[in-house]
Amino acid sequence: MVERKFRVFSGGQTQPVPISALIQAANRFHCTIYMEIGSKQYNMKDYDECQSGVQSVNKICVLRFDGADEQEAEGRFQTLFGGYSRAV
Repeated sequence: MVERKFRVFSGGQTQPVPISALIQAANRFHCTIYMEIGSKQYNMKDYDECQSGVQSVNKICVLRFDGADEQEAEGRFQTLFGGYSRAV
């Protein structure tokens, strides 16, 4: 299992990654991908879960990758979230 924290901002000069881009990226991989925000977890392959929880993020979130291609998935999400400068 791979875990990575990211700073997610809405407003100012940085914009959050669109939910559709997150879901499309997650569906390219076989591993399970969850985003943890506070005490809640959201399946990144499920549109309804993403829509209800990920949209209002304005803080740090944790992404968890678990499966055969978790390293590749983590690298893709690293790119989506703006590289290592946004990782915590």
